[in-house]
Amino acid sequence: MLKISAVALLAGAMLASLPVLAQTRLTIPNANVSASSSDSNLPVNANDGSLATRWSADATNGAQWLQYNLGGCYKISYANLAWYSGDSRKYNLSLKISNDGNTWTEVFNGTNSGTTAQLKPYSFADRSARYVRLQATGSNVNNWVSLSEMEIWTNGAGSCSGLNPNQPPGGNFDLSIWQLQLPVGSPGSPETKTPSQLEGGYTSAYFYTDTDGAMTFWCPETGVTTPNSDHPRSELREMNANGSAANWDIAGTHIMNATVKVVKVPSSTAIGQIHIGTALQSGLPSSTKPLLELYYRSSGDIVLGIENSPAGGQTPHTLTNIPLNTTFTYQIKATSSTITVSINGTPYSFPLPQSFIGYGEYFKAGNYIQSNGTDPNNGALVKFYALNVSHN
Repeated sequence: MLKISAVALLAGAMLASLPVLAQTRLTIPNANVSASSSDSNLPVNANDGSLATRWSADATNGAQWLQYNLGGCYKISYANLAWYSGDSRKYNLSLKISNDGNTWTEVFNGTNSGTTAQLKPYSFADRSARYVRLQATGSNVNNWVSLSEMEIWTNGAGSCSGLNPNQPPGGNFDLSIWQLQLPVGSPGSPETKTPSQLEGGYTSAYFYTDTDGAMTFWCPETGVTTPNSDHPRSELREMNANGSAANWDIAGTHIMNATVKVVKVPSSTAIGQIHIGTALQSGLPSSTKPLLELYYRSSGDIVLGIENSPAGGQTPHTLTNIPLNTTFTYQIKATSSTITVSINGTPYSFPLPQSFIGYGEYFKAGNYIQSNGTDPNNGALVKFYALNVSHN
């Protein structure tokens, strides 16, 4: 879990150079540090408290970035940066902030002084953010970006989501293209809610708005299951705007973005899927399998399961580790040749099994718990702060 440590402001010149209210430095877990690329000088080196190490990336072919997931929403007004050889190099840099890890606002653009390699504050107007990204295009010496350290300072809790805790999920999110499956109903026939019901304000113990505005999915291990699964779910299924079931051709580019936090999980739950729909080509056998499932394990591991073929057999790929109760972003992107899943902006790519060509697909998002039990109080709780899909 992200920690914050109070630090008294220094007197004299240091006091004059810092925003007056920024008295708390955020301690960022290494799991929350990512970058566009690096050489052997890894991104976490900029988060280790040492000016003797660095993150380095080659910006010859474009700007490179280092990103911190703050683990929550904070008011921030500056970042402390120490540049490798900063006493003799001027780097072209910008600082950007985001509430969801997808849409970015630039808050600083310029260069370092070129006179010091020590930590120096880069200040801007007080903003609320969940993510901070440093972007640079090299220095006056070469095209390499090399940062020794980055610190983020805060004035306390911020307001990021723009989500209204007094609204049902349909009041904060566009649910016009989603159907909800619930862990209640008759055995083998779970209850579902249509897009119009969700847009109309549906809420329940299994699908509701929490006090932070999050669209929240609760699924007990005792929930009702479908005929093709042993596990219950509180989960959204993608639909078309006309109310029919989505069933898109994998040709093209298909993307689902989400900002999510897993609060509780017994062992594992699927927080995102691409699932097989109806065959688009004649002669293909029907299938009830997913193309992929994105799992969150109780250990914090994020695991991508890719089905070997429409007949079944899944291969797991451990992507990274995110501590429980930490907000993060994921993107699931599929084309006719490649599956790419990005966690906090870091991409992981895999070849698409070609046996899925010719089948329709659709996205799913929510809380598809991967365990069963007899205690109705034992289950998984998942929060979504952003959710959208696109098809090109």
